Amino acid sequence: MRQTLRGRARALIPALRTRAVDTEQRRHLPPETVADLKAAGLHKIFTPRRYGGFEADWGAHVDVAEELARGCGSTGWVSSVVCSHTWILGRFPKETQDDAFGANPDCIVSTGAQGGSRAVAVPGGFRVSGLWRFCSGSAHADFAIVGAIFDAEGSIPSRTAPRLMCVLDRRQFEIIDNWHAAGLKGTGSHDVKVTDQFVPKHRTALASDISGANPPGASVHPSYIYGVEMTLYFMTLLLGPILGAAKGGFTDYVEATKPRRGQTYGEAVVEQMHVQAAVAQSAAEIRSADLMGQAMIRALHDLGSRGRAIEGAQRAEMRRDLTYIAKVCREAVDRLSAMMGASGQTGHNPVHRHFRDICAMTAHGGVAWDKAMALYGSWALGRPSGDASIDRAGQRFSVPVGFPSDGCGLTGTRG
Repeated sequence: MRQTLRGRARALIPALRTRAVDTEQRRHLPPETVADLKAAGLHKIFTPRRYGGFEADWGAHVDVAEELARGCGSTGWVSSVVCSHTWILGRFPKETQDDAFGANPDCIVSTGAQGGSRAVAVPGGFRVSGLWRFCSGSAHADFAIVGAIFDAEGSIPSRTAPRLMCVLDRRQFEIIDNWHAAGLKGTGSHDVKVTDQFVPKHRTALASDISGANPPGASVHPSYIYGVEMTLYFMTLLLGPILGAAKGGFTDYVEATKPRRGQTYGEAVVEQMHVQAAVAQSAAEIRSADLMGQAMIRALHDLGSRGRAIEGAQRAEMRRDLTYIAKVCREAVDRLSAMMGASGQTGHNPVHRHFRDICAMTAHGGVAWDKAMALYGSWALGRPSGDASIDRAGQRFSVPVGFPSDGCGLTGTRG
């Protein structure tokens, strides 16, 4: 199944390259691209099988988004970060899923977590209001899942109040058209506004229940993907677009550079040693990032399919590795884009577009360098990491003599 889906995504790359400039100018995916994704079934990778989806194993989203992002970073981002939100919907109670997937098995789901919000308990459900930022793919979304702060008595919510996840249909939210960004211009990551909308109780769930292991949807579907603890699995939604944009930037640079000649003396650029060395270095960085990403996905699939939790050491390593992957991919494309001189800085230059996209991707808080690296470094040095799920595992670090069976890093004892 994964190879089939990857092949369908790869077949779209030429069309996505052709539409890349138009996608940026529109600031959301063109209707032709959305139609192509749906015709290939790529929006249903994690839609449950009982509702007509593929219910694929973890990692299919990385394969697909990587291929799409080679042609257009915005399309790769929407495919992975937006279309994979059907996985989150599949974690809700069955009644919620019947409402959404039953009404529209082809649905696309946007989400909103950042911004001010409030949910007030009323008979039968909640009255929800709020403004959520960076809701990628909202222009194409049939539903939005938003996080709202509430307490059962309907008083003014506090910072310690629980967070409720609410499923809203398209009639219940307004799109504030304000996505004007330097990178990922075509993702349509606008603000979403909700004004005093009633959400029935069965379309809501505590965020802690949805994000934890064995959420309500785990009993509805046979696949392990709906029952795993959510956080680290969720963060891999960034992996495919980042790797794909890096590979696309590399390919486009090589193809553009082969015929290039110096502006003053007309010498072949490909004969310059510093160019050759830079190409090799970027290739090695992208390759190492790719291998680390593959190892992470294999480990997550293995743990999930065997019903095993992600242990403390693995959590620290995966956060470190995902952040490292983002950094080296950005640096690899930055190096290539910079070598193109002024011609590489134009808006229509594909290498610079990939660079702008990857800069936007790696600005995501999930791959913040200092936070992830300090967390791992503190743990390795015998100090509390600050992440209770890592620290309470009580695992210890030791100098590795090889890679563990999960291929993820340096798991062992610390002492």
